[in-house]
Amino acid sequence: MRKPVEIPYPLQTNPGLHGQESGGRLINCYVDELPKSAKARRIYRRAPGLRSWGTTARTGMRGAIEIGGILYVAFNGQLEKWSLAAGGASANVGALTGTKKGFFARNNASTPDKVFVDPDGNITTFTPTAVAGSYPDPDLPAVNACCDIDGYMVFTTGNGRAYATGLNTTAVDPLSFGAAEAKSDGLTRPIPYAGALYLMGNFSTEVWPNAGTTPFPFSRGTVIPRGIAGPYCVTGHENGFGKGLFIVGDDNRVSVLQGYEFIPISPPDLDALLEAVTDKTTIEMCSYMSRGHAFVQVTGPTFTWFYDLNTKLWFERQSYGLLYARITQALNVNAFGRWLCGDRSSGNMVEIIAGVNQEIGNPFRARIESGPVTDFPVGMRVGRADFEFETGVGIAAGLDPIQRNPKVGISWSDNGGQDWTAELERELGAQSRTEQLVSLVGGLGRSTWNGRRWRLDIADPVDLGFMGGRQAENPRLTG
Repeated sequence: MRKPVEIPYPLQTNPGLHGQESGGRLINCYVDELPKSAKARRIYRRAPGLRSWGTTARTGMRGAIEIGGILYVAFNGQLEKWSLAAGGASANVGALTGTKKGFFARNNASTPDKVFVDPDGNITTFTPTAVAGSYPDPDLPAVNACCDIDGYMVFTTGNGRAYATGLNTTAVDPLSFGAAEAKSDGLTRPIPYAGALYLMGNFSTEVWPNAGTTPFPFSRGTVIPRGIAGPYCVTGHENGFGKGLFIVGDDNRVSVLQGYEFIPISPPDLDALLEAVTDKTTIEMCSYMSRGHAFVQVTGPTFTWFYDLNTKLWFERQSYGLLYARITQALNVNAFGRWLCGDRSSGNMVEIIAGVNQEIGNPFRARIESGPVTDFPVGMRVGRADFEFETGVGIAAGLDPIQRNPKVGISWSDNGGQDWTAELERELGAQSRTEQLVSLVGGLGRSTWNGRRWRLDIADPVDLGFMGGRQAENPRLTG
């Protein structure tokens, strides 16, 4: 009999336009490298889960900022705050006009001035106890976004101007502006990055270092011929990340800034999804860290993909009952030592954290789909399949049975992923039962010209460690 054949599991997700062209899918999991002395060269781990942190009676999270140990979060019609690391219930600051996601800025005054702006032009300053409902200086025209850099607060307009306040004040000199005129594409976002102000439009990005000039302190330097697809299509500049600046560009691709050039990093499958989104304001990017991995996330109306900077590979993320992730507006809150984010399924704040293996009490199913086993003769009986999991991962004091006796669901497809068999369950082993073998034997049908594809679903909330699998003609376990 032929020797067992390795099942080709992908290093990154490759769903393809149609199932027959798929190279395999990875949903809610990612690949980690193992040392050369380990049993395998790589292992598949579950993506970080979500844990409840702060509750509100609000809906529609619009943005967040941490200032002086207080987390301010904008919601539809209200501004809320938290001042305890433990989270809990929010306290209301005041009414906040608008519903679109927006942007916060602050300066470096001893008591910082604080402002919120959204793309509809709604703007307000606020304190820990009140929302002003307006901006104090009438010399500031209608603006669509803001940021802070070097003690200045900077605002952009749709006609291509960027206005700066005075140093550590809300006052705006009517002549304190710079015009981004390399292209007549207006401005969408100002971003502080690597000590310079990046003014981002629809088709170009201009880099303005702080030149110390007056009344506008910034001076145009390099012009990058790449704009952003929408107001929420940039990430990487947030505190605690520091791994690069990433955008969804006007070319419908995800790119990373290298020097003064945006280099595409997204695969064709993701490019096609981004291109198909007609309203680019529905595309959102964010970034976060987990287990030393730096992740950049891209979410559209019907998808979420995330990029692992450690391995430079892409994966999909889906929350329970959804085609996309619940995560929105991730941010590192240094005062609390946590990565927090909004929740698309509620008005609460949640923590992005590895090891919980679920999302706020809901299942967080990791799915691993192989590519086709093509070096197995057509028509040959599949006698057995073995799957190399870390076993004995059950939790003796956990929930019964999903943690005490966790299982993996296994199914297969012989027609290019169009149809899958009913799921067969196999145990992953109670706590410390590392001798558990994850296998299917007999009744597995015959290989077809499409090639056998295997699907593994792990929904039980335990640690996932998968290192590959083999398909064999012989139902007996062989080397």
